[in-house]
Amino acid sequence: MNAFLLGHILLALFVRSPLYETAGAAPKPHPTVYLFLNTECPVCQQYAPRLAELHRSFRKAGVRFVGVYPLSTDSPQTIRQFHKLYQLPFEGQADPGAKLARYFRTHVTPEVVLMATDGTVSYQGAVDDWYVSLGKHRPSPTQHYLRDALTALLAGQPVAVPRTDAVGCLIE
Repeated sequence: MNAFLLGHILLALFVRSPLYETAGAAPKPHPTVYLFLNTECPVCQQYAPRLAELHRSFRKAGVRFVGVYPLSTDSPQTIRQFHKLYQLPFEGQADPGAKLARYFRTHVTPEVVLMATDGTVSYQGAVDDWYVSLGKHRPSPTQHYLRDALTALLAGQPVAVPRTDAVGCLIE
């Protein structure tokens, strides 16, 4: 599927949702980080402060962050509660039938997809290397994959590591 068509699919799925309705204004193209999350996943819960900090760091540069919830157990109400409880300052959107998760072949939460303004995937995978495996993490990350990808993309540079394997709860 080409980038143009992918961009229109993403617009249809997310921009037209109630979370994105504006007073008739057309959305401007921005790099967008899709964060595949699960309200019941302990890894997602532990990553919440890091995700909020990344949002704060990059929102002024025009980067959009969207929490995408592919599990049927995550209703709009539980998503709102999760964002409030964990102080996530970006929007959250259910992914009915996990269509977007299947399209991007995401398998775990949290997993991120960074879309450039032209609709191409610039980075996909882990937020960073904090988690080594389920239940095991470093004291602090040594690689900041998403932060580095965002920094490169905004500087017009190629992303050095375009893909990593995320560690987290399975999307089923």
